[in-house]
Amino acid sequence: MKILVIEDDGEIRTLITYFLRKENYEIEEADNGLDGLKLVKTFNPDLIVLDLMLPNLDGINLTEMIRKMPEKYGNPYIIMLTAKTEIEDVLKGLDIGADDYMKKPFDPRELLLRIKKLLNRGKKISDSIIKYGDIVIDKNKYQVTEHGKEIILSKKEYDLLLFLIKNKGIVLTREKILNKVWSSNYYSGDRSVDVYVGKIRDKLKSISHNIKTIKGVGYRLDEEN
Repeated sequence: MKILVIEDDGEIRTLITYFLRKENYEIEEADNGLDGLKLVKTFNPDLIVLDLMLPNLDGINLTEMIRKMPEKYGNPYIIMLTAKTEIEDVLKGLDIGADDYMKKPFDPRELLLRIKKLLNRGKKISDSIIKYGDIVIDKNKYQVTEHGKEIILSKKEYDLLLFLIKNKGIVLTREKILNKVWSSNYYSGDRSVDVYVGKIRDKLKSISHNIKTIKGVGYRLDEEN
């Protein structure tokens, strides 16, 4: 697995890369946003550890560019590092495409655990058989079963269910879900996500209580108990 660390504080960057190299990850580093963006394209990382406040190009704008042009930059996981503690900054990071965040100062061992969790989640979703509680998805057959009984889902319901399971435990904004599941043909204020989440809750009773509404933000599928 390849990880790109974009952090302008040399001591923090060295500390992060030290722990990552001990786990045998392939690492590249950058100390500013512009160089980091170039490496996203050439290095093609699986995950990016990204500081919010960077010279030349800050973490917010860098993340927006990556998410708006996946054909150019791929679709790496992004863990954002921020010294800011206000909830608005956290929500903004999630809203523009970050998968997780950590507030400085942080324990590098916790960062490593979060990195492993995201990367392992990506591996599981790539398998042909995906399980979540009593729900089994066979990607080869395009089939969803609950308690062994097949549940018929529309294409969008199926794609949304996969996206929620892939990102379980992570808060997903409505905009991010629209970008990933609908890709295009939506407008600001579109309530399609709410409608389709409601359909999944109705059709898959065993998962309905695990899909949490995050008021004013979006949704989160809880980890399995």
